[in-house]
Amino acid sequence: MSVTELDPKLAEIAENLSRRSNGAYDDEFVRDLVAHIALEFDGVRVRDYVGVLIAKEAGDELRRLHGMTSLSS
Repeated sequence: MSVTELDPKLAEIAENLSRRSNGAYDDEFVRDLVAHIALEFDGVRVRDYVGVLIAKEAGDELRRLHGMTSLSS
């Protein structure tokens, strides 16, 4: 079992998504997903909204997998 180490901002995103997935996915799966999506933004020059983009893409993926409640909250 591997535990993905995330920087604090990404860890917060993963924890929030994991909580909102209503238990459909374990924490490690969500952390791995966030880490994988974060790699897509590695090296971008403007970092202001990267966390928002990562949270959106990870949330979209979890919704595609049918485990996420609405993101309106």
